[in-house]
Amino acid sequence: MSEYKHILVAIDGSEHAMKALEAAKTLSKQLQGDPHLTVLHVNPALSMNEPPIGVDVDERMEEEGRHILEPASDFLKDEGISYRMLTGHGDPASIICQSAEQEQADLIIMGTRGKGLVSEMILGSVSHHVIQHAPCPVLTVK
Repeated sequence: MSEYKHILVAIDGSEHAMKALEAAKTLSKQLQGDPHLTVLHVNPALSMNEPPIGVDVDERMEEEGRHILEPASDFLKDEGISYRMLTGHGDPASIICQSAEQEQADLIIMGTRGKGLVSEMILGSVSHHVIQHAPCPVLTVK
């Protein structure tokens, strides 16, 4: 297990994502060599021809990302774990795999289900895609 020096944790604000973050924290404390965590939130790409009138979609997505990453940062800040927060925009499965490669992650940890009924159906396919295409091992947390 000591080969895990950099762990990427994908979160979306769901209970399953929080369990994945807890697993990453626990694993980080057990590993030798002070592994680094990257906590990633991906804002899914919206497919709409025109944004709603009076709504700055980019600003809203940034706000949602902060809303999801702040509790994760609070959860990790006093644990003596080296970490950083990262956001992405696009297809969640692709961004998670790309980020793992770019960050040279040794392990991806993610929940098996997302936030809300529609997200749960989508995240099931996200975790499946990540497992199939990730450049490193993937640990899914139920």
